[in-house]
Amino acid sequence: MIGRHLYTLGALALLFISGGLQAACDDPPAPKVNWQGCNKAGVDLSGADLRGAIFDEANLEGANLDQANLRGAYFDRANLQQATLRKANLIDSHFVAAHLQQADFSASLANGASFDRALLHGAKLNDVHMDKARFYDAKLIGSDLSQSRLNETSFELADLSGANMSHSELFKADFERANLEQTNLRGAQLERASFKRAQLVSADLSQSNLTKATLVEADLTATEFSDAVLDFTTWNNRRRCRSGSVGICK
Repeated sequence: MIGRHLYTLGALALLFISGGLQAACDDPPAPKVNWQGCNKAGVDLSGADLRGAIFDEANLEGANLDQANLRGAYFDRANLQQATLRKANLIDSHFVAAHLQQADFSASLANGASFDRALLHGAKLNDVHMDKARFYDAKLIGSDLSQSRLNETSFELADLSGANMSHSELFKADFERANLEQTNLRGAQLERASFKRAQLVSADLSQSNLTKATLVEADLTATEFSDAVLDFTTWNNRRRCRSGSVGICK
């Protein structure tokens, strides 16, 4: 009898929990809302206040999050393919292992955000402010990061092949062991950036500023350095370029 009573209580508790989780997906947008695992494909959340919200493993494919306040929100392993987050507040937000192919982050503010192991093929990250963001082992193949502020941002082990990072601020950015094959870094500000063991095959760094940057053990096959500032740059053979070096390490 006691066993049957406990079984009934357990079943009711499970039903209550299940119902609660289901009801959460119908909750209105608000700060700290929990939509984990919910299907919100194509939803219009433009301008919504969703600070600290939880979207882990949610489906937000094609969603409109333009100008939304998503500070500190969690999108780990979520699907945001072709979603728009233009001019959104993404400070300290989390997109770990998220699917962000062809998502549009244009002009967003995402200082301190984490995109570790995220898939960002063909994504738009132009004109963004993402100082101290993290893209560890992220896939940014063919993405647009032009004219963005990415100071002290980590791209360690990231795949940026064919990406456009022209005219961006990348002071102290970390590209250690990153794939930058055919990446456009023309006119980028790369003072003190680290390219240790990076693949820069056929990359364009013309007119960039590489003052005090390090290229130790980087693959510089067919890399373009025309008119690049190389003051005190550490070359791939560990030789320090002299002050006044432009285009060629002297």
